[in-house]
Amino acid sequence: MGRGFGGASFDVLLAGYFGFGNLGDELLARSAVERLSDMGISPGRVAMLSGDPGASEASFGVRAFDRWGARSVSEALDMSRSLLLAGGGLFQDSTSVRSCVYYWGLARMAGWKSRPVWALGQSVGPLSSRLSRYLARDALSRCEYLAVRDAASSGALDVMGVPHEIMPDMVLALPVPEVSAPNSNVVLVNIRPCAGGAESGLSVAKAACACRAAGMELAYVAMSREDELEMKKFQGAGDLPGGDVTAVGSLDEFVSEARRARAAIGMRLHFGILSVLAGLAVALSPYDPKVACFARDWGVKLLNSDDARERFDVTRLLTNSHFQDKRKRESAAALVASHFDAGARCVLGE
Repeated sequence: MGRGFGGASFDVLLAGYFGFGNLGDELLARSAVERLSDMGISPGRVAMLSGDPGASEASFGVRAFDRWGARSVSEALDMSRSLLLAGGGLFQDSTSVRSCVYYWGLARMAGWKSRPVWALGQSVGPLSSRLSRYLARDALSRCEYLAVRDAASSGALDVMGVPHEIMPDMVLALPVPEVSAPNSNVVLVNIRPCAGGAESGLSVAKAACACRAAGMELAYVAMSREDELEMKKFQGAGDLPGGDVTAVGSLDEFVSEARRARAAIGMRLHFGILSVLAGLAVALSPYDPKVACFARDWGVKLLNSDDARERFDVTRLLTNSHFQDKRKRESAAALVASHFDAGARCVLGE
């Protein structure tokens, strides 16, 4: 059953932006490990490339390798039957082309070692340079199974001529309890840095100020160290009311914040996903196409630069909870699982 790789220690080597303290990416890793376990591939048969191998091993019970060491990466591939690009926006050049170069090189190295590559829950783009587009197309066309998480990415791959499927974001398969407090006056707020994203952050800040003017309490939630610094910068400039910023480093910590809230306004995709699943009323700034696609699919309000304080409709936000249909969540989780099954059958023969 499956391909022979000389008694490889691991069935799957996971690659993504893991081990950098970004909650969204850590939840993608958690979802991947759990889905593989559901299929009979235990954490002991899973390896991971990580920026912090010790932390990743402690969090997920897998064997982790240093993603920056060429020898370490080569050893991880030698010991694994397949390479899985496990969720996230790995092929984009919003800040630089380095992400595209890294994952392209990883896919090429896997090919040299005759290790099959599969990719699930990917976003593709923005890709502004010819080099980035080449690297993305070359790497993703090598995947024996490829599924992206949004229509914008699907369109980009159609232009490239790369066959693919579409699946929900893998975080939608996690067990997030519905915990919102409908009588609360607390609004969670998240702003993240992004290239050319000052307008996006400002739209969130203006909506947050409108909520404060309507008598709501603002609770600032950072899903990475960069978020914390960005929100403090907005506070320092007078664009956001002052207040502590809470860093959430786990699903439980996010749920604890959501449990006391009624609504959420923010930027990060996984902040929006977790808020929707927790039962909060949600508004998101579409700083990236993946956020706009998620908002459209789940009926979430989108902010824009015209959402000044006097125009943002706080009452409409607070009466628009997005977690009305548990069947939609169950369907998303089932689709994530089905793509893991299909990918494993294609790549591992299992």
